[in-house]
Amino acid sequence: MKIVFSSHAVLKIEQRGLSRQDIIDTVTEPNFSRPSYGSREELYRKFGRNYLKVVIRRENNQIAVITAHWIARLRNG
Repeated sequence: MKIVFSSHAVLKIEQRGLSRQDIIDTVTEPNFSRPSYGSREELYRKFGRNYLKVVIRRENNQIAVITAHWIARLRNG
């Protein structure tokens, strides 16, 4: 499945100094995922002590990355 990045995701990746490869790895092989609001999903993958959270939306035959950021710990809910 093709992975595309929204303009917002591109901006945040640059601002946050994130690796596109880490985001792709999270999308293709997350440690776990959970539904988000609307038709979005949250994907998580652990890198060292932190998790990379990637918010996506599946559209047609592609996955659209909406945003991504590091989190230190997970919250329930």
